[in-house]
Amino acid sequence: MPETRLLDNHSTTCVTLKNVDELIGKNLDSRFDAIDKRFDAIDLQFEVIRREMNEGFSRIEYFLTDHWTNNIKLMIATNIAVFGTVIASLALLSNYLK
Repeated sequence: MPETRLLDNHSTTCVTLKNVDELIGKNLDSRFDAIDKRFDAIDLQFEVIRREMNEGFSRIEYFLTDHWTNNIKLMIATNIAVFGTVIASLALLSNYLK
């Protein structure tokens, strides 16, 4: 490819198109590398946030299910105790009224 020479507006030096292409290419490559690094940093931040959210949801799920099952057991035990007390009271009342 023949090198085409352009006159630089700011000085009297000549710049070849090949050199301009190389300069622009290097500049674009460095910009794309910087953008890639930023996206990698953002990906890492999202990964940390996602992991923390999953851990939080797991803790909430464990807390709710563990306490929920304990509450259900407590409610069943309370109902049995109340039901037993009612039956005993009715038995005493029926014996008293005979």
